[in-house]
Amino acid sequence: MKNYFDYAKMKQVLSSAKVRKICFLSAGLIFVLFIIWLVGLFITPGHFRPVEFISDGQVSQYLTNRVLPELYNKSQFNRPFEIVFTEQGINDIVSRHIDANSLRRSSFSDISVTFKKGRILLASKMAYHGFDFVVTAVLKPYVNKKGYFSTGVKIQAGTSSIPFAANMVKRKVLYNLSGITNDSNIADYAGVFLSGNKIVPEFSFNHRSLRIEKIVVRKKELIVYFLPG
Repeated sequence: MKNYFDYAKMKQVLSSAKVRKICFLSAGLIFVLFIIWLVGLFITPGHFRPVEFISDGQVSQYLTNRVLPELYNKSQFNRPFEIVFTEQGINDIVSRHIDANSLRRSSFSDISVTFKKGRILLASKMAYHGFDFVVTAVLKPYVNKKGYFSTGVKIQAGTSSIPFAANMVKRKVLYNLSGITNDSNIADYAGVFLSGNKIVPEFSFNHRSLRIEKIVVRKKELIVYFLPG
């Protein structure tokens, strides 16, 4: 078998002071970047503002008095329309439909939803092997030209990305969702968002077929554009 490596030449190159200096500086840079990444795991990101859980048994008035009536009224005219979801309103829904005690038993504590330009940040504090991390699912929802809805999902702990553990975190979140919410639909919705798979964004509301045409995320607002089916 032919030997493609010229070991004598490689040894000569590695013996060069310039090459050794470059290797030393590269190793030092990699080490510094690793330390920054490691420290970032334990930093609480600025977007993490946990909701205050409410256990009075009442449904969110933002959902019943704002979202559902607006969806009902605008869908009657059989023409395109949009609905603006506020960050504060969505967190109100979360605070009333997530059971805080079950959340803690599932190794989670606290949760928040933040809308930033082009991104939805779903964050929660998670205990893992004796350490507490603020884990964030960074979602970039969009509807492509073929009409399929998808989210580009990235997972980070603290301020550091953890692509190698993304699937593990997703499975843990979805596995525990069924026990931390008193709304059976939340796990289904979370599954759609966290999976990253493309789906046809069509659904039925008040005996009318609707399709999501476009999604725009702005600071503190999520705008969903609908088309009649």
